[in-house]
Amino acid sequence: MEKVKREPQDYAAVCGLYWVGSAWYEVLHATCATQDELEAQPENLCPVFACARQRQVAHCGVCPDFPCPLLVNLASLTPGDRRIESAELRARLGEEEWAEWARRQHLWLAFCPLRDRTARVHHAVGS
Repeated sequence: MEKVKREPQDYAAVCGLYWVGSAWYEVLHATCATQDELEAQPENLCPVFACARQRQVAHCGVCPDFPCPLLVNLASLTPGDRRIESAELRARLGEEEWAEWARRQHLWLAFCPLRDRTARVHHAVGS
């Protein structure tokens, strides 16, 4: 299988996660960077991505309702989840400076509805 070349922005999740260094990111075919391709299949869309798309914002940190109950609830699923801090920094610092900060944070160590649903499906198929 040919490895897909990823651009730096491909690692940025709408909710504030950042995927550099995540082994899951390299094996999943559906990520924030590919959500546009999945819009015809609403069951495969991340609810946070769908919300940002509906509100026409690039990411949660620039949403007028930030931090909203959806994002707060998602962040509450993983102890120590820093996606709200990350999304706020992304809005304040800008993409490049935020990405430099985010690369050092291991922000993929949090619940992701898209990744974790896909992981359960892969595990069930492999059983």
